[in-house]
Amino acid sequence: MSVQVKASRARVDVGPPDGPTLSIPTRFTIEVTDTPPYDLTFVTEWDDDEGRHVVRSASFVGNDDAVRMSSIIRVPIAETVSAAIESYVLDERGWSGIVADHPDESGEAVDALVYLASVAVGSPKPSANVALARGLSPASGPKRVGMARKLGLIPEAESGKPSAGLGAFDRAARRRTG
Repeated sequence: MSVQVKASRARVDVGPPDGPTLSIPTRFTIEVTDTPPYDLTFVTEWDDDEGRHVVRSASFVGNDDAVRMSSIIRVPIAETVSAAIESYVLDERGWSGIVADHPDESGEAVDALVYLASVAVGSPKPSANVALARGLSPASGPKRVGMARKLGLIPEAESGKPSAGLGAFDRAARRRTG
């Protein structure tokens, strides 16, 4: 399998309000070749409301066979896109590199940054990434994320769904003032 990632020059800063940030490209083109049954191309764009990259287009080119819906549904699109963007955004240190790069920031603000960056790249387990970034058990991630959320560094989320969008901050603010 060969994966090539092309990123736009335009960037967006991801991070908690008034906290540390990580600058990531606003658009990615991800090409996956030499993977049966299809060569794949995905284009993602930054979505301000969701606070993450979303797939805007997908292309499936059959290597030897016709493109069939029954085969397309077996392609792990979310995992493929997330892994490609994550490998582009993070260096060889992985999530722990974000912690190492912000030694003078509060622990909660850095935890929020790791969480929001995880959501931004489409990671399926952003809370676990917070714990792993600190060398802890993945099970300790939700507790750390909960503390950052209580401090207003991460927006409220629907149960079981990660949230990083500005829309979530706006809804939370309206509930407090309304």
